Amino acid sequence: MEDTPTKPFLKRYQHWLFAALSALLLFLSFPNANLFPVAWVALVPLFIALTHATGWKSAFWIGYLTGLLFFGGLLFAIVLLYPYANIYATLFGYLLLVGYTALYFAVFAVLMKFVPVHSGVLFPLAIACIWTALEWVRSWLMTGFPWGSIGYSQWNNLVGIQAASLIGIHGISFIIVLFNAGIATVLINRHAWRREIRAIILPLILTICCFGYGVLQLKDAQPLTRTVDTTAATDTETLNIALIPGNIPQLEKWDRQQFPRILQRYLNLMAKAANANPDLIVWPETAIRSEALTGQWPLYYERFSQTLRDIGLPILIGTANYGEEIDTAIGKYSKSAEKKAWKDVEIYNRVFSIAPDGKIHGAYAKMHLVPFGEYVPLADLLPDFIPNFIQFKPFTPGKTVNLLPVFNVKDKTELSRNGLGPPYQEAVFTDAGGTDPQRISVGASICFESVFPDEFRRPVQKGANVMGIFTNDAWFIGTAFPELHLSMAPFRAIENRIAVFRCANGGFTCVVDKFGRITTPMITPDTDQEILITPVPLLSSTKHKKTLYTRYGDWFPILCAIACVGWFGTQIVLHRRREHS
Repeated sequence: MEDTPTKPFLKRYQHWLFAALSALLLFLSFPNANLFPVAWVALVPLFIALTHATGWKSAFWIGYLTGLLFFGGLLFAIVLLYPYANIYATLFGYLLLVGYTALYFAVFAVLMKFVPVHSGVLFPLAIACIWTALEWVRSWLMTGFPWGSIGYSQWNNLVGIQAASLIGIHGISFIIVLFNAGIATVLINRHAWRREIRAIILPLILTICCFGYGVLQLKDAQPLTRTVDTTAATDTETLNIALIPGNIPQLEKWDRQQFPRILQRYLNLMAKAANANPDLIVWPETAIRSEALTGQWPLYYERFSQTLRDIGLPILIGTANYGEEIDTAIGKYSKSAEKKAWKDVEIYNRVFSIAPDGKIHGAYAKMHLVPFGEYVPLADLLPDFIPNFIQFKPFTPGKTVNLLPVFNVKDKTELSRNGLGPPYQEAVFTDAGGTDPQRISVGASICFESVFPDEFRRPVQKGANVMGIFTNDAWFIGTAFPELHLSMAPFRAIENRIAVFRCANGGFTCVVDKFGRITTPMITPDTDQEILITPVPLLSSTKHKKTLYTRYGDWFPILCAIACVGWFGTQIVLHRRREHS
């Protein structure tokens, strides 16, 4: 009898405990734990808890608790940004973001209360549609924040995520939530399980179809060895790239006194990589100060340009530079920016495609910026002290999706150096037969942009042969965030059936194939390997048939949203008719 008082306590608060249990299970299914099978049952306790809610207010707080605990754990790395920013600003941003994202769980819980739990297969279908629609809304509302979408928990489940080429990441979330809801329906109605067992039939069928599709897609994939062989024969055309993440600590990255050492490190690694004769060298996001490219710092510009001439290879390089217009070559410093007031000077987060002679073949400016990290939303409407409190020069978003052209020829001749030197003359690679060089179009996604699937597909729509993610994850070194960011790359590759290379300062540098498989060893700040040289399969713009997702984007969650609006709209109309009858 000693535990008699305990039983009423557990019974009284079991719905809150179930809500907390769902939050824990969801958290464990994501990096760093990566227990992805747990996600297939993680929401069952929450669904059961919501059946004990006495009304919509009770449901709201049960859902909000789950969201608060889940996102509180998932996003805790934001608090750890205080070495680079004001501790009060990071703490405020963390609490604000967690409180905001948890609202989607709360709204979901409220809407779920309007779906009859005894409605058979309609219950799991309706629940999955509501969840998917809200997850999609969260991916774009208020600039969007898709971190924590339940589908991302499956990034290691290669068989289960191949359907992303058809229905995208949100479609994978739909299947997972549908399966959870089917199980919950049977458990909630266990007293009539023979009648309600039908509720799990459709979730099982769709889950089996999802996995079956994955098996079929992976059947013809080449065996995965994760060893790099740049000489291996293949039927697929490839680009041999050298990824140089650098892995510069964030506290040193923007320290001007550290720049000579940082630049020399990159130049040494670039020269070392050139010995393997790759087709292209890649540096990560904001790897170099723009002053070293424009010639404002002549000494560092000369070091960079001389190394570029010596290795004779094209390079993709990330930098933050000023001005909307792009010069035709490095070293052409324009003083027009000096004539503007500092507050009026535009700064862009860009990736340049630079030829060995210094000519700039193309540039892409980051279009989707990080709120409060790269710009202050609604800054003109906020009191002056808020932007000043955050203390950074805001970036300007890019306006167009530009592909980065590079030239790839397998049998390179010696680069002509006649007249090479300021002012530069154009020089291109030709093959041994003297034919025209092959133009390769690289699609660029800079850091935060790679978490938005509808934006990532646009360069592929324009004809990109390969996609590159250029990122600086050193802000979050030692936390789960770099792996959380990595977990999204396999989905971007599968959604568009295109190879993706990641060059990540302070994160995970690797190559992901079109099946979402990481095909190379991963370079991190903790590995001894500093350069990754590997062939990357190229997508033929003429032979490749674009995936359903590449062509139509988020059609599936939009369909779910339309279904939800239609259903709830119908219920409101019927309710009003009953009131007036």
